[in-house]
Amino acid sequence: MFNSLDWLSFMINERIITDKKLIEYIKPMIIGYYEDTFLKSGSANERDSSHYQQLKKLYQTVKKQV
Repeated sequence: MFNSLDWLSFMINERIITDKKLIEYIKPMIIGYYEDTFLKSGSANERDSSHYQQLKKLYQTVKKQV
């Protein structure tokens, strides 16, 4: 699941996905999955490693906008 979220985050971060309505729709899901699933259920290695950098980057961007 985290790989899929990271891939989606990459697509948004790199502006491959640019549809504003779609991005607005996805924002609450990114926040929810990051805070409720990734931080709570992801292993310490996953959270602290260089993996999922795109997800972390998108979360930070989205969180600033909310």
